[in-house]
Amino acid sequence: MDGFNFLFEAFILLVGLAMAEVLSGFARVLKLRARRKAGIDPAASAIRIGWLVPLLGLLVIIDQSTFFLHMYGLRDHLIFNAASVLGILFVIGWYYLVASLTFPDEPADWPDFDVWYWQQKRWVLGGVLGINIVSIVATQFIVPMAAQQKMVEGMSPGMMLANGVVLLLFFPALIWLMFTRRPRVNLALLVLLITVSVGFAVITAKLPTPG
Repeated sequence: MDGFNFLFEAFILLVGLAMAEVLSGFARVLKLRARRKAGIDPAASAIRIGWLVPLLGLLVIIDQSTFFLHMYGLRDHLIFNAASVLGILFVIGWYYLVASLTFPDEPADWPDFDVWYWQQKRWVLGGVLGINIVSIVATQFIVPMAAQQKMVEGMSPGMMLANGVVLLLFFPALIWLMFTRRPRVNLALLVLLITVSVGFAVITAKLPTPG
């Protein structure tokens, strides 16, 4: 196994752990709902899940998936050295911390999941924002200018416009969501960000691979 394959397999493993953390949160919610519906756990009946935490979890795991696609596109430009290893450990470790804060570990300790959401959302969304910014900046240093130019030339005008709109919507909406305290605005922005993230993933999948 050469250095790069080892590095990329380590990256896949670490991303998988971060995704598993979010998925385990969804699993806890579904089990909680099942116990509440069956009436076998009186404590579960008193817990209000709501929409904010599940939508936040969906946003995080979609962003993780988009990040994975982005990193896969950079595979031909990553070099196996100490900087690459430390960089990947830093970013994925950051992602794991974000994922661990998305859902409460003990649902019974949080009778209203919205309380958890209001306490953790800035940490989670700030982490997502920071990781995306680091990813974009790192791309400028990792990918040669010629490869970036080739990727831009491979985009149709419509795809270039859509890509720009997605990026212009995502970051302002994410920052707005970090600071707004209005529940309905939070719900609307979460739905918007999820839609934008899915759209960006679709657009990215249609772009030529840098290289």
